Amino acid sequence: MDDFYQRFKGTLEQGHSFPSNYTFKFIVPAEQSNIAKIHTIFEKANASFSSRDSRNGKYASITVNALVNDADDVIIYYRQVAAIHGVMLL
Repeated sequence: MDDFYQRFKGTLEQGHSFPSNYTFKFIVPAEQSNIAKIHTIFEKANASFSSRDSRNGKYASITVNALVNDADDVIIYYRQVAAIHGVMLL
């Protein structure tokens, strides 16, 4: 997994100017506790959130727009969210 994040960091640094707003997208089982965990992770980032439930209500798609200082910030957020059981990072 570390190799993935190293490659991803290189891609971020080539394709983005920092600091900037970055859009994170996740799919999680539609349990309020999962959604609350994501909100908690981005709590200090003054982020904006939008979400949408799947057709059958089993999953929720969450979009987070947050100001990040550099590629390391992006990776830190992704690693924290990846620790939530059942989350899919997009």
